[in-house]
Amino acid sequence: FQLMQQQAIRPNGFTYNTLINAFAQAKQPDKANEMFQLMQQQGIRPDEVTYSSLINAFAQAKQPDKANEMFQLMQQQGIRPDEVTYNALINAFAQAKQPDKAN
Repeated sequence: FQLMQQQAIRPNGFTYNTLINAFAQAKQPDKANEMFQLMQQQGIRPDEVTYSSLINAFAQAKQPDKANEMFQLMQQQGIRPDEVTYNALINAFAQAKQPDKAN
């Protein structure tokens, strides 16, 4: 990512989504959220893949409230959740042993 920036190659939505997903898999939700913020600062609009990856990042870190916050933000932004998004949110509550909230 830094090499891209050094070579004046502008990252796109796919690049940011890949990075957010990588940080989610590495259980680094704060880094995933940093990429999300940077993405928006660069004028790139997040999509359902972005939000699903962020929700998954918070699920992996057992932070269901943050996952739900991202879900709410997604809807406020007019982005429709898909089955991947809903699965990530359900997983967030399951990981935190709060299955009732997934209902």
